[in-house]
Amino acid sequence: MAEGRPNAEHHNTTGRVFLLGALAVSVYFGWKMFRPFFSAVAIAAILDIVFYPLYARLTRAFGGRQKLAAGVTVLAVVLVVILPLIGMGILFTKQALDLYAGLSAKAQGGGYDSILRFRDWAVVEGWIQDHAPWLDVQVLNLKGIFLNFLQKIGGFGVSFGTAAASNMLGAIGTFAVVLFSLFFILLDGAAFARWVWAMVPLDGRHREIVSRTFVEIVKSSVMGSGLVAIVQGILGGLSFWIVGLPGVLWGSIMAFTSLVPVVGTAIIWAPAGLALLLQGRAGAGAFILIWGVAIISSADNVVRLLAVRGPVHLHPLLLFFSIVGGIKFAGLLGVVYGPLVLAMIQTLFGFFREEFLEPPPPADASRG
Repeated sequence: MAEGRPNAEHHNTTGRVFLLGALAVSVYFGWKMFRPFFSAVAIAAILDIVFYPLYARLTRAFGGRQKLAAGVTVLAVVLVVILPLIGMGILFTKQALDLYAGLSAKAQGGGYDSILRFRDWAVVEGWIQDHAPWLDVQVLNLKGIFLNFLQKIGGFGVSFGTAAASNMLGAIGTFAVVLFSLFFILLDGAAFARWVWAMVPLDGRHREIVSRTFVEIVKSSVMGSGLVAIVQGILGGLSFWIVGLPGVLWGSIMAFTSLVPVVGTAIIWAPAGLALLLQGRAGAGAFILIWGVAIISSADNVVRLLAVRGPVHLHPLLLFFSIVGGIKFAGLLGVVYGPLVLAMIQTLFGFFREEFLEPPPPADASRG
């Protein structure tokens, strides 16, 4: 019996190594197979966190019929999220193509020259010479810089619109996968989460902290950044529509630029207001600038105060880098991924400090 034990241990070790190798190979090919659907499933998981309270209420209202509740929840997502996005996408694409045609005609007809001949450029240059005499306004070429900036902003809107038009069919297919995944995540997501947590070697308190952090970050990103983007996009688009500019197009672009820390939507409405002033439309330009400062920028603080309660506290500088890095790494979903990774790092470092760096509690002296 004693002689056979090493062989048994060797067989057991070999079996475990084989099992781990087979698992690694299976996970690799599984990742390759499911990778095209990862973004859609991630969006469905985010929607599950946001709309799960509705699903829970509907389940109770329907007497525990979970499939019916999940179906109605998916229908609500279609009506509240998907259809408005498709409608906005169609209007966005139309206005982008119209803008492209208008910019092409204006460039060919010399329409930009009116900005270069604006009478108050001399006033601006004189102010610079009085307050910054070390700057050579001729070398600086403010007119050329501003015109180039306007052309780049216009080019950004056009390229954004044409890309949206070319990806419209793909987006509809992605929406279908999102809705299909959302239905089953609502039904089985909790059971799957329990199965995953059962394999995580953490105690109950640590699991609860990680789970709560995950949910809070997702809600903060979606309910905070998402709602801020929607509100600022609507407010910005409304102001542009009032002054006769393509509201849906630039409102949609401002919704995306609102995710850029520090600058946000000002990267759109500030140049637009200045351009209107330089074109002689003083009222429209002043309206855009005042509306941007007083209404669009203020909406950020108001919406976050109403929508986000009890978020995980992240340092603003680290949050800035996490959002920018997340967008660069994963596109729009990086708005959620970046802060989520940062929050997980912060949480796990807290566990590490607690387990390995903090001294153990003193022994009870009364035991002796």
